[in-house]
Amino acid sequence: MKRKTYLIEVLTPLHVGAGQGLSHVDLPIMREVHTGFPFVPGSAIKGSAREYALREVWKRHLANSGVKLSDLDEEVSKGKKLSKEWAEKIKDDLEYLRSVFGTAGELEEGSAGEVSFGDASILLFPVRSLSHIFLLVTCPYVISRFARSMSMDIPLQKVGDTEALCYSMEITIDGQVVLEEFVFNAKETGEDFKKFVDLLGISYKHRVVCVSDTVFSELVQNYTEVQTHVRIDPDTGTVATGALWTSEYLPAESVLFVNLFLDEGIEYSLPGEMWLGGDMTTGKGRVKLREVKT
Repeated sequence: MKRKTYLIEVLTPLHVGAGQGLSHVDLPIMREVHTGFPFVPGSAIKGSAREYALREVWKRHLANSGVKLSDLDEEVSKGKKLSKEWAEKIKDDLEYLRSVFGTAGELEEGSAGEVSFGDASILLFPVRSLSHIFLLVTCPYVISRFARSMSMDIPLQKVGDTEALCYSMEITIDGQVVLEEFVFNAKETGEDFKKFVDLLGISYKHRVVCVSDTVFSELVQNYTEVQTHVRIDPDTGTVATGALWTSEYLPAESVLFVNLFLDEGIEYSLPGEMWLGGDMTTGKGRVKLREVKT
């Protein structure tokens, strides 16, 4: 089995919801139970990747044929939806989609896909700063998690709750780093941390800082983006009664990582860009994906 690791760079605020919330946020994002860190479930990534692949086949062969995208979806999952003529014309595409993403039980006996999609874990979290507008924050636990998933060894410096290890000291102000209302003593990081950041290939690597696990947990649990929404009554042009709610989003500039596991003999790559989560029609959930090469 072959592994591929991708970075997911969030271009517009991302909402992968956990249903109705019990806190002050009506529609919170999904979080890990044991850490409280935001994550994107593999099912959401697989669903978006599958929809992207289906749409590409549909645009290439069927867009002007009167066949709907939902017809192609059903043909891949269950079969016997397209005419025999069209099913034969795109036979290779159908077989590839079925091998990658699997099929429903109605098609022969059904089969699991040959590509397994893992959950996407947070790697870098953007936090407002007095210097450089925002900084990208990580912590030793998150780095060690990434290293384990990549079968790498990344030695880490110890970092206290009042310290911030900086990839570049240019983001400091009088020897300090300011994140929201928190002030940290800046320390220049070692070469191992710099090699880790360089491996990611991100354009804002000078913004990366490493804080303690405790501080990172505080930031990702309390400094996500929360937007307030209303529904307008079409008759009065004012806010409809009771139509006020809040939604939580993973902020733009966040970076996550995800592992794909491919069976022997299958080749598959995630697209360079796609949409994830909800509120796509209002521009939310646009992400950029890039494979990490070791």
